[in-house]
Amino acid sequence: MTCCSCGPGTFRCTRLPKARILIAPLGRAERGLNILAPQSNKSDGTPHAPGWFYRVAAWFSERLARTSLPVPNGPTLRHIRWRMDTNGTLISWDHITKRSTLKPKRTGYALHKLDFRVVTQPGEPLFALHVLPTFSRLATHWASTRTVFIDHGQNKKTLLRMPIGHTKNDEGQWVPYARNHAAEVLEACGMDFAVWPTNDDLAALRGDMRVLVPAPIPHVLGKGVGTRFNKILADHISSTFKRPKIVQVAFEPTAVELTRPTKGSVTHEDLDHALAATGRDTIRIIALYNDGTTRRRMTEALAPYTDTPDQPLDVSDHTDHRLSSRLVVRFHRLRALDRADQVDWESELAFLDQLEDDTLNGAWVETIWNPKPSKREREAAQHRHDHKRDLRRALYERDIVSQFLARQPEPEPDDNTTDTGLGAAPETEAEVPKDYKAINALRDLMFRLGSVDDRLRHVTDLADEPILVGIHLRQQRISNRRPGAADRTQMVEVLTALHTSNDPDQPWHMDSYDHATHDWRPQAAAEAAFGRGTIGRDGHARHEEGALLARQHVESALKVLPTDRPLIIFVDTEACRTIWPGLQNVRLGTGPLPGDDLRTPTRPVAVVAITTSYGEVPTPVENTASPRKNPKRPPKPQDRLYRRTTSTGLTSWYIAQASRTYEGFGGTGSIGGLHTRFTRPKDDWALQRKDWHSFTAAQITVPHTGTWDPEQLAELAAQLCHQPLAWDARTRHPVPLHVAGAMDRAHPEYRGPSIEPSVAPAVDETEDGT
Repeated sequence: MTCCSCGPGTFRCTRLPKARILIAPLGRAERGLNILAPQSNKSDGTPHAPGWFYRVAAWFSERLARTSLPVPNGPTLRHIRWRMDTNGTLISWDHITKRSTLKPKRTGYALHKLDFRVVTQPGEPLFALHVLPTFSRLATHWASTRTVFIDHGQNKKTLLRMPIGHTKNDEGQWVPYARNHAAEVLEACGMDFAVWPTNDDLAALRGDMRVLVPAPIPHVLGKGVGTRFNKILADHISSTFKRPKIVQVAFEPTAVELTRPTKGSVTHEDLDHALAATGRDTIRIIALYNDGTTRRRMTEALAPYTDTPDQPLDVSDHTDHRLSSRLVVRFHRLRALDRADQVDWESELAFLDQLEDDTLNGAWVETIWNPKPSKREREAAQHRHDHKRDLRRALYERDIVSQFLARQPEPEPDDNTTDTGLGAAPETEAEVPKDYKAINALRDLMFRLGSVDDRLRHVTDLADEPILVGIHLRQQRISNRRPGAADRTQMVEVLTALHTSNDPDQPWHMDSYDHATHDWRPQAAAEAAFGRGTIGRDGHARHEEGALLARQHVESALKVLPTDRPLIIFVDTEACRTIWPGLQNVRLGTGPLPGDDLRTPTRPVAVVAITTSYGEVPTPVENTASPRKNPKRPPKPQDRLYRRTTSTGLTSWYIAQASRTYEGFGGTGSIGGLHTRFTRPKDDWALQRKDWHSFTAAQITVPHTGTWDPEQLAELAAQLCHQPLAWDARTRHPVPLHVAGAMDRAHPEYRGPSIEPSVAPAVDETEDGT
């Protein structure tokens, strides 16, 4: 048995060259383990195994649970013992983190949990066992909970993991029950759980049951285990398993250093050049507000686009105000934004009819972020309606893309000091902080309108002027009240195309595919068309006939692109690999791939796959090439492209980073690099409320190189993540894929109720034979 390691959970038995960045089988930012497969195809080096083999992770977790985890706690060690549940997960049952607050008076609990997953790695003949650590908060009431762990007394080492549902008892109260035939299994095993703990028992952590919170909710404890815990766990795994011998998987640094020469918003000097990418002569920003403070914030954020960037705009409502030769802004007070009930937006937005000209319009809209009922509204059983979905769709119906800006209250007039949380004395004349929320909202609106400046051109070298295509796929359940809707799914398919150019006077421009007209349209028009209809396509799916339909539909869309330009196609591996089997690790490059029908001797088509799933990508534990400034804190990854070549000769690439939160906030963001949640000093116990970030990573493979060098394509993908269009930090996906994902998330039906189409959907070209 062997493991390939990269972070706390990826290891292998062979000797590795000197490692520069290590990855582990841990949760969000850790390593993974690779175990020797019982069957391996020696001709191509790909691992093959029967289905039962993917469940051997329980053997590994049971063996790991025999030894306690030594966590440094000052001059001593605190030994954390694990208990395994019936799914093979390790749980720190006897080591609970607790935190209480006085205002409001609350108490919260959480435990550490290690999940194990058998996965494959690109070109690796060994399987990988990925160890995923999480800091799981416990529920203090039964409402909406789904999973309970039970110390059932039959086996003191193993915990019973049970799915639960909720039903009303004779007294009209919601009570839990065992789901998925769990009750029958319990009865067959002689276990009786007829008496469930009360909410008071859960709040006091009494009894033999511990319940996981069902979803992200406000809690007195934050999320994440931190980078130091990941490193301790990785070292513990390496030292625990002597036979078979396991070592961490390492990615070696390449000569490619990732750069981000351009930050911030588009400059006033480059504004008109960037807006030329929209294909329109005039672009209008319609600022919709009701609160005066929000209007002021908008004018301040717009100021840098004028000749007087240090002065807020002095403009009246209902009139176009020109900021540049291409950009105008128009303010309008919309009182309906504060309505607590639903609004007839068709009527409220009638004033936009006068703006139906050849101008490209984008709406910048004030909103109340996550509206919660006030005390008076709760007492009256009222709830404020969130208008964002309805309003976004109403704007899409008028061919207007939108971006929302959350309202903020005015600061108190006599609050002239800033509490940094670090005990630092305030400056005499504190500089007014930038309103980054308003600035970033405006930047996001500009990118939705199709604005593209030269920041991408400056970090890439594309002499042959290829079209960079992004294919974003996601399966979503149909959510409505029609019979059988709960069992139906639809495939969300968003395709984008970034047209490059070597002419400095010609900006790059972004198009997206319009499924209704079967044509590629400018970014803003295509997003509006996408948002007007249902989010997905019925019949398309990830498997069997549905996968074939999705593949044919995407291929027909790619055929509409200009045929005289090379293509570089970016895909998300996890979302697309069942539709194009050539993206799978065990069949990489040998099965069907996107663009197969377009490839000719004179037209190269390359495919670049990006994997970001935290359950599959080995997450960085530390960068061994960097000297440790603090012996406790693992050094963070460099802004560099890393590579790993397996014994089969296949190379994959890797980019890793620390989050902006980890690097900022005066050191509080990286607190998980100095301490673990088990050993946080009592004086700083309040920092348990923070999210403890780990390092994150993306893995890049090149299933088809076209005529390019594969590392050149990997560098392109990495650079298009590192230098985004509307953000000053790295994105998870290259620009074309990132834009496609943003279109999906902006759809009114995204992870929400489905809206029935008013007309029958158009038939696919591939379904009617044309």
